[in-house]
This record gives sequence, C-alpha cells and structure tokens, in this order.
Amino acid sequence: MRYLIITILILISQVNLFAQTRRMNNVETGQSYTSENQARTVQPLLIKAEQQFRALDYEGTFFTLENAVAQNPNSSEALLLRAKFKKLVGMTMEAEEDLRKANRINPLAANLYGYNGSGGLLQVLSMVPEQAVQELSTFQKLTYYYQALDNKILDDKNKEAEIMLIGKVIEEIESDHLSEALEIINKVLRDYPKSAIAYDLKGMILKKQGKFQDAMDSFSKAVVIDPGFAISWYNLGRIERSLNNFKKAITYLDRAIKLQPDLTKAYFERALLLKQMGEKEKALNDYNAIIKMKGDTYMEVFFNRGLTKKMLGDYGGALADLNQAIEEFPNNAELHKNRGNLQLLFGLHRKAIDDYTRAISLDENYAEAYYNRALAFFLIYDKISGCMDLDKSIDLGYEIATKTRSYFCTE
Repeated sequence: MRYLIITILILISQVNLFAQTRRMNNVETGQSYTSENQARTVQPLLIKAEQQFRALDYEGTFFTLENAVAQNPNSSEALLLRAKFKKLVGMTMEAEEDLRKANRINPLAANLYGYNGSGGLLQVLSMVPEQAVQELSTFQKLTYYYQALDNKILDDKNKEAEIMLIGKVIEEIESDHLSEALEIINKVLRDYPKSAIAYDLKGMILKKQGKFQDAMDSFSKAVVIDPGFAISWYNLGRIERSLNNFKKAITYLDRAIKLQPDLTKAYFERALLLKQMGEKEKALNDYNAIIKMKGDTYMEVFFNRGLTKKMLGDYGGALADLNQAIEEFPNNAELHKNRGNLQLLFGLHRKAIDDYTRAISLDENYAEAYYNRALAFFLIYDKISGCMDLDKSIDLGYEIATKTRSYFCTE
C-alpha cells in the first residue's frame, strides 16, 4: 500500500512539475517575488505543511508543499521542505532535484533547515565553544590573596606592617588602580625583600599591564623564596598559557594543585588550558572536581563545563549546566545566548528566540545574539524579522551576517 501511495505521489508530482514549468515560462502569468512579498506568501503555506505533517496528513502535506513551490519557485525554504518530505516518502531522485535547486538559490539553507542534520546547523550558527571562555573575575582571583594574608597573620604576628601594606595593594588592584598598587608593592619589597606574596602580587600587576616577561620574573622570584607558595605556581601557569607554552603551563598548574589540592582556580585554569589542547574529557574532570569542592554557585564553572559538554556533543548535559548557571546568574547575556544555541539545536525555535531576546535586552550591542536570533526567525519562516536582525548584526560589525543576508534576504 505504501508503494502505491508513493507511486501516485510521484505521478502527481510530475504533473505538477510540468504545470509549474509552464507557469514559470509563461511571461504573462509568471510573477516576480521580492524577499518581502515572497515571505508573506510562502510562510503560511510552509507552516500549514508542517502542521499537516505532524497530523500525519501526508497527502495534504504534499499538495501544500507543491503549492508553496509553485507560488514561490525561488524559495529555498519551500524547496528544501519539499525535498525533506520527498526523501522521507522514498522519492529520492525528486528530493535530490529539489535540493540542487535550493542549493543554487541559497547554499546555506540546507544546513539551516536541517537537511544535513544538527551538524549542518552548527555550520551556520554563531557558536564557537572553544572561544567562548568565561574567565574568573579579578575579585575571585584576589579572594585567594585575602585568604593567604589571613593565614600569614596566624603564622607570624610580627609582620603586621607588611600585611597591612599588602592588603592596601590588593585593594588598589581590585579598584584597577595599577600604578598606585605598583608603587606600594615596590615599597613593600624595599622593606621586605623576602616577601613571596609581594613578588607574586607585583607579577599580577605587571601581567595586567601587559608586561608578561617582567611578570614572569616576579612570579619566579616568589617561588624561589617560597617553593610551597601554590598561588605563584598557578600564576606562572597562567603566564605560560598566555604565551601558548602549554606544556610548561600544565607543569606549573599541576604543581600548584599538588601543593594546594583545594586551589579551585588552578583547576579552572588547567581546564581552560586542556580545552585549548583538545583534551576535553580531562577538562571536564577538572570542572567536576571544582563543583564538588565549591558547590552550586560557581557560575563560571557551570558555564565552561556546559561549553565543554557541548564540544563533546553532550547537548543535554550542556543545557542542564547552562540552566543551572542562569538560575544563579539570570542577568548574564552570554549565558542566555549560549542556551539559545542549544535550544535551536534541539528544534525549540521559539524558546531559542526568547533566550536571544533576553541576551539582547541585557546587551543591546550583542551582534552574535542578533545573528543567531535571525536564524531562529528563519526557522519559523519569519523572514522579515530575520532580515531585520541580520541588518542590526551587520550594523554592529558582525561581518558573517553580510554573507548570510545576501542569501536569505534577496530571494
């Protein structure tokens, strides 16, 4: 019975194709569609076809798609949806013909509209997890120094003056007053030349000023004075990662973690480094270790673990981590944009639009969020809104949007 239906559909398709060809070649009856009026005519037909397909009305789906293509012969969306349907019912050659036509009109459409699966969508989506790195804030990094000072007070009551000066340095770094911080730390080192924490803080200041080699010298002096000072080994690891010396960076971070097993920022830095080196499973282990030690409010870890899971293809796990992060930090635009990407991969187009819209409300200059929202609008056949978002993304300097617009907004 199935083959009979397919045969009938093929015959109907051939008749309709012949009629469509005659209409397209007939100058008097042919119609030219601009992007806007084509969007207005094809959108309701494609929505209707999807509704019919979900209701298992395959005959209705077929005729609606035929009508959509006949009325909008240059619509890559209509051609691709018809190609997907034909492929599903076994009309392989006819599906390939529709696909070839669609690719000639818009070579990006097959990826966007799912003809090539989720891997195709990843090719057009603005989503590069390897580059989307959420770093720890300066305050989070300085928290460890406050802890170190507390320990120093307990260890040696005679260093109160040194400790007060170092506390002042930390406050100046936190306020981003780097020149003032450097002036005070140089005074500390004149008075206390064997202070490992002072050399370490000087290195931190110099690194923030972009003086990497001078910073490395300071961190190196700190570990010579106190080889057990884990934070300095951690900072040496950060410097080496900045210089792309990955093997040295790993060695220093391993040393920091061995000296202080609860130094979570060293795990965090090592995980970022492991991701850069392509060792995503090991990075995941470090994020898991941090969460086990730190608890559920460490947003940067959930964010980065989610991105790592996304890189490994675990989209469900990535979504769970981003949900957790957003619950704790609802006003982070990047979190919403990344969750929108996952919603799009799961086919939850309107939820994706909601996330992108939230990201844009938090950062009105977020070009990538406008770009991805445009793709989400195209997937619900709202070409007009999609093209408006691409225009905004282009205005904000996102160059990829220009090429995408040339294909989706001029059909």
